[in-house]
This record gives sequence, structure tokens and C-alpha cells, in this order.
Amino acid sequence: MNEKDTIFKNRITIVLIILIFIAPLAASWLLLNYTDIAEERGTSNHGDLIIPPRPLPNIKLIDPLSQTNNGYLHGKWSMLYIAGDSCDQICIDNLYRMRQVRLATGKHYQRVQRVLLLEQANAGSLAHIFKDYSGQLLMSTENIKMDKFMDNFRFEQTENPADKHRIYLVDPLGNLMMRYSPDTDPSGIIKDLARLLRASHIG
Repeated sequence: MNEKDTIFKNRITIVLIILIFIAPLAASWLLLNYTDIAEERGTSNHGDLIIPPRPLPNIKLIDPLSQTNNGYLHGKWSMLYIAGDSCDQICIDNLYRMRQVRLATGKHYQRVQRVLLLEQANAGSLAHIFKDYSGQLLMSTENIKMDKFMDNFRFEQTENPADKHRIYLVDPLGNLMMRYSPDTDPSGIIKDLARLLRASHIG
């Protein structure tokens, strides 16, 4: 291989590396600008767009009821709820909401996963809850620097995301792109998610 070929190959490698890093943000930008999800973001039934989207690492997900249903955050559309060190009644209510929203996506339901993040995960103590919510996934905190990770979910400097009781929407590339307050009508989440599923071929 001559010097010119080597230089060309090196340039191609650099371009590919750059594309790997910008692809997640580019995909979310296309969804926000070339679907009509942004047109209705101000309505009371819909969530708030997170601009720019915040890329999350590809964290392992655990199904406490099934060793074969484990997965990762990337690869599917994820509804994510953050609790503290336990799943109280508000948490359980949101697990129910996420389950119903996923079912309402109809033929697309397998493209959507439900994720619970506990700041101090203890799946064993939640077995009595998970048995009523088959398929509910728990985010593994084994290799997460929790303080830094939780910064992705802070929209005011001092807020504690676990106290906000929001449901978050993460795209299949791992971008945190929408948030829903506790009083959001589930039909608004369904509309937003259905629109994204129709418009996107990823996940």
C-alpha cells in the first residue's frame, strides 16, 4: 500500500469515528425536525422535549422475573421512571401507566420497553411488585457513577430527579429526548410515542 492509499484509509477511519459519535444526536434532530411531534409539545397532554437530547450510556437492564429477558437500554424505545431507594405507591402507579401506554402502541409494543431506575437497586425486595408487572425491566446500577448519571435528569441545578416522579422517553440510540410530569394524561404519552414509532425505523 503506497503513502497516498494509507492517507486515504486514515481519513476514512477518522470520518467513520466522527459519524459514530454524531449519529445519535443527528437521529434525534431528524425526529424532532421532520416529524410533527414538536408541533404539539406545548399542549397539556404532551411532554416536554429535551433540547438538545442527552445521550445516555448503554446500560444493562435486568428482568427480575426472567433470566432470558435481560437487555440493554439501547436498541428499543424506552419509557424510564426514576424512584429513590424503594418503589412506593407513586412508583407503582407509574409502572402501571407505562405498562398501559406500551400496550396501547398495539403492533409496535415489542419496540418499546419499560425501565425502572432505583438509586439503590434491590430487585429481590421488589419481587412482590414485579410479579404484577411482567416484563418490567430494572436498570442495573452496577457500573454507574450514580451522581454523574443522574445529572442527565436534572433540569434545575439542585433538583432530585427521584422526587419529580416523571416518566422519561429514551430513543433506541440512547438519547434522553422527552419528559412527562406526573399529571400528564397518559393519552398524550401514547400519541407522542405512536407518532415516533410510525416516523422512525430504528428500534
